[in-house]
This record gives sequence, structure tokens and C-alpha cells, in this order.
Amino acid sequence: MPVVGAYLTRGQGEYGARRRHEQVADALTGWLGGLDVARLELDTRVDPRDWRLPATAEQVLAVVARLDVVVTTRLHGLVLALRAGVPALAVDPVAGGGKVSAQARAWGWAGVLGAEEVLAPDGAAALDEQLAWCTSGSGHAAAAAAREHAPAAGAEQLDALGAALHP
Repeated sequence: MPVVGAYLTRGQGEYGARRRHEQVADALTGWLGGLDVARLELDTRVDPRDWRLPATAEQVLAVVARLDVVVTTRLHGLVLALRAGVPALAVDPVAGGGKVSAQARAWGWAGVLGAEEVLAPDGAAALDEQLAWCTSGSGHAAAAAAREHAPAAGAEQLDALGAALHP
């Protein structure tokens, strides 16, 4: 049974009228709830005082590395998954694309859908198709290749995340 971690956001007001975060998160949680997978909600926050959250960047990466797939609407979710060699089903919650799509392009990552695709009447079918690819040998091979050939921007994102986790 696949273990699927999910990094979802409902925020990011800087995108104004292009924001589709709430609708995309609702579509994804509804879709995830109908899957026969082991689901794990993930959070990018690190807090050594809260036992429910990882206390270090190493703990975050240890969890991500053990997943079969990461479903994410967050740039950091995409970067963490690919740096760990785990396929990411990335959904850009910004109409017309935002930083999630840009980061996927920087990695040459094909497992990305736009908000419009997920919110379309056949959105669940598009998600199913991407999940099937992510859990396939091809998806895992692509994620392993992404780990080995991380773009400089991906490494910088991971370094910035690590610095933020260790103030």
C-alpha cells in the first residue's frame, strides 16, 4: 500500500485574484480521502517544543524519504520530495501558475498540475493519472534522477529551509 504524504496550503494572499488555494486544497483533500493509500498530513513547520512536529531539518527529511509519494501545493514540499528522491505530485494553486510551477520547471519535473486542471470536471482523473505515474517505476526513476541532478535553485531552496529550521 502506498504511503502518501501531503503538504497543502490554504494561504499565500500575495497572489490576489489568482489564488485558488482553498478550492485546490478542498479538491485535493476530497480526492485523497477517497484513495486506498496510507495518508500522512505534513507540515513545513519545525518546532522542538511540539511533539507532533519534527524538531530538526534532518527529521523532516527522514520522514519525507520514507514516503512513496508527496502530494503538495507548496514549493517546499516539492523541493523536499525531489531532494529525497521521492516522486511529487505537485499542484500549483495559483491560476496561470506561480512558484510551484516555476520550481517544477527548474527541476524538469513532469509531475505537476495547474489549479485549472485540478478544478476542472475531470480533475480527479488528472490526479489519478499523475498519482499512477508517481507510484510507477518511471516516476520513481524520475525522482531518483531529480535527486542526482538537483538544480542550483533547488539546493538553494533546501539550504534556505534548513537555515530557517535552525535559527
